[in-house]
Amino acid sequence: MNSKSLTSYYVLGIKALMFVIPFLSFWISKSMFFPYISGRNFAFRILVEIALALWLGLIFLNKEYRPKFTPILLAILAFVAVIGLADAFGVDPAHSFWSRLERMEGYMMVLHLAAYFLVLTSVFRTKKEWLQFFNLFVIAGILVGSYGVLQVLGLKEAIQGGNFRIDGTIGNPTYLAAYLTLVITLALVLMVNVASRAGKYFYGAVIIFNLIIMFFTATRGVTLALVLAVPLFLILYLFFDRTPGEQRFRKIVLWVLVAAILLPVGLWLIRGTSLVQNNPVLSRLTSISLGERTIKSRFAIWGLSWQAFKERPILGWGQENFLYAFSKYYNPKLYDQEPWFDRPHNIIFEWLLNGGILGLLAYLSLFATLIWSLIQLAIRKLLGIKEALILMVATGAYLFQNFFVFDNFNTYVIFFALLAYVNRLSEGFLPEGLIKIKDLNVPESQKASKIIFGAGLVLVIGLIYSANLRPIAQSRGIIAALKATASQSDPITATLEEFHKALEINTFANTETLEQLARVTGLLIGNGNFSLEVKKNFVEYTTDKIEDFLEKHNQQIRLHLMVANLYQSARSYDPSYFGKARYHLEFARSLSPNKQQILFLLADNYLLTNDIDKALEALKTAVDLEPSYRDAQLNYATLAIFMQRNDIVQQVIKNLNDIRLNSVDIKLPHAHLWNFINDLKRLFDVYMRAGQPQNARAIYDFTLKLKSDVEKYGIEIAYGGVVQAMKDALTE
Repeated sequence: MNSKSLTSYYVLGIKALMFVIPFLSFWISKSMFFPYISGRNFAFRILVEIALALWLGLIFLNKEYRPKFTPILLAILAFVAVIGLADAFGVDPAHSFWSRLERMEGYMMVLHLAAYFLVLTSVFRTKKEWLQFFNLFVIAGILVGSYGVLQVLGLKEAIQGGNFRIDGTIGNPTYLAAYLTLVITLALVLMVNVASRAGKYFYGAVIIFNLIIMFFTATRGVTLALVLAVPLFLILYLFFDRTPGEQRFRKIVLWVLVAAILLPVGLWLIRGTSLVQNNPVLSRLTSISLGERTIKSRFAIWGLSWQAFKERPILGWGQENFLYAFSKYYNPKLYDQEPWFDRPHNIIFEWLLNGGILGLLAYLSLFATLIWSLIQLAIRKLLGIKEALILMVATGAYLFQNFFVFDNFNTYVIFFALLAYVNRLSEGFLPEGLIKIKDLNVPESQKASKIIFGAGLVLVIGLIYSANLRPIAQSRGIIAALKATASQSDPITATLEEFHKALEINTFANTETLEQLARVTGLLIGNGNFSLEVKKNFVEYTTDKIEDFLEKHNQQIRLHLMVANLYQSARSYDPSYFGKARYHLEFARSLSPNKQQILFLLADNYLLTNDIDKALEALKTAVDLEPSYRDAQLNYATLAIFMQRNDIVQQVIKNLNDIRLNSVDIKLPHAHLWNFINDLKRLFDVYMRAGQPQNARAIYDFTLKLKSDVEKYGIEIAYGGVVQAMKDALTE
C-alpha cells in the first residue's frame, strides 16, 4: 500500500467517525442512567478516541495534516493546560477529572474536545468539506426539532418542560434553545455560501423552523440573546457590507431591522394584556423581573459563587466541585429552590470557580481568538463579510446566553467545530513577531505511521474499555437494579444482586450508584410487605457500602445526609444507629453550616434521643438563618407547642403574618394569604393533637378575623372549608 492510499484510508476513517457526532444529539440512550446525557457523551468519547488514533498515524505519514500554531490552537492548548492544573490542585481532583453520569464533563470532556478540534481542523481541509459537515448538524437539528413538534402536539412528553415548554431530544428546554441557536448559526453560514435560490430558501425555512421550536422552549436567556444579536448583526451588515448590486437587499434589511427592534419592544409593552398573559410561552418570555423567584435565586447563587471565588482566586476549586462551594457558602434564602446546585448557572462564575481567574481568562481567550481571527479573515477577504459577521455576532450571542445557564455536550460539539473551522481558514496568517507558523518537527514515514497508529489503537482500546465500557456497564447496572425492584418473584434479592454487580464494576459512577441504592433502601424501610430481618440486612448492606465510600470521599455531603436518613429511619434495627446518624448530620453541617435541611434532620435526631432543648435550638437557628422560610417557622412552632411554649408560637404566628403581608405575587395575588391560612390550620391541628383545645380555639378565632381579606381576594369557598374543619374539630 502506498502512502497516498494509506492517507486516504486514514482520512476516510476519521471523516466517517466525525460524521456520526452531529446525530448524537438525537440519540436517547434509554438503557443508561441519565439517558439524555450519558449515552451520547460516551459515544462521543469513543468516536474521538478512535479518530485520534487514526489522526496520529496520519500526521506521521503526511505533514500536510499536522497542526499549525495559530491563535485559536494556542488558546485551546492554554485552556487545556490551565484547567488541567486547576483540576489537579482542586478540591477533588478525581471528581474533576471524571465528573458524574449526570454531567459527563470534567477534564475528560476538555481533553476530548481538544482532540476533536485537532482532528477536525486537520482533516477537513476545504470549504466544501466543512459545509458538508455543517449540513449534518443542520439535518440533526431538524430531527431534534421534529421531536419537539411531537411534544408540542402532545404525542411525546417533555421530561423537564412542564406543561408548555418543550425539550426535544436534548432533555432540557434551555439546553435545546442554546443548541438551536448554534444550529441556526450553521444554517446561516450555509445560506450565504449556497449559490442556488432553492438552497437559500431551504436554509431560510430551516432557520424559521428552528426559531419556532425555540419559541416553544420559552427560554428567556436565549431569547434575550437573540433580541440583542439580530439587530446588532443587521446594523453591522448595513455599516460594513458594501457589496455592489445589493441596494434592494439593503432596503429589505433596513425594514427587517426596524421590525427586529419594534417587535420585542411592542411585545414588552403589552406584556400585561390578556393576549400575552393567557399564552404561557409569551407570559414566561415577558415575565423577566428581579423579584421573580428564579431570578432571585440566580443572584443568590452568583453571590455565594463570588464568596467561593475569593477563597480560591487563582486556580479555583477545580471542575465539578461547585457543590462543595455551594454547600460551604450556602445562602439560606435559597430554601425554596432545588436543594443542591452543581453549577452556578453563569458561565463567568463557572469558570472562575472551575479554574480561578486564570481559568476564566483561558476560557474567554477561545472567544477572543475566534473573533480576532474572523476579523483578520474579513480584512484579508479570505472570508465573506456576511459570513464573518454571522459568526462574530453568533459567538457573542452564544457567550451572552451562557451568562444564564451552562454549556453541555450538544453546544460544545458545535462551538468547537466552529473553532476548528475558523482555525482551518486562518492557518495561513499571523502577525509578524508573534510566533512563526511551522510544522511540528516530525519526519514523514509510512513505517512510523503504522507503528504509531498500532500503538495508539492499543492504547485507545484500553481506554475505551476502562474509561467508557466499564462505566457504561455500571450505568446500565443502575437501571437494571431499579427495574429489579419491580420483580414479581424476589425483588429484594434481585435488587441487591444488581446493585452489588454495579458497585463491583467500580468506576466514577459509584456515587450515583450509591445514591440510588440509598433511595431504594429508604423506600424499602417503609414497605410493610417485607420482614424485619430482610429489611435489616438490606440496610446493613447499604450503610456499609456508603460508609466505605465516605472513608475515601468524606466531602460528599449528599451521601452523608442520605446515610443519616437511613440510620434514623431504621433506628429500631440497631440502637447504635442514633449515634451514627448524628455523626453524619454533624459532619454534614460542618460542610454546610447554613443549610436548613440539615438543621431539621438534626432536630429530629435530638428529639429521638430526648434532647428536646437541643432540638428547639436547632429549629430556632433555622428560623434565624432566614425568617421568611415558612416551613422553618412552622417546625419551630410545632415543637414549641408540645413543649407548651405558647410565647414562641405567638411569635411565629406574627412572623408568618408579616411574611404574607410583605410578600407580593403578581400572578397569584391571593397566594400568600392562602398560605397563611393553611399555616394556621396546621398549627391548629398540632394544638389539637397535643391536647390543647383552648390554644386551638385561639387559632380558630384569629382565622375568623381574616374574613375581610379573604373576600378581597375572592377565596371564600376554600376559606370556608378550612374554618368549618376547625369548627368541627372543636365540637367533636
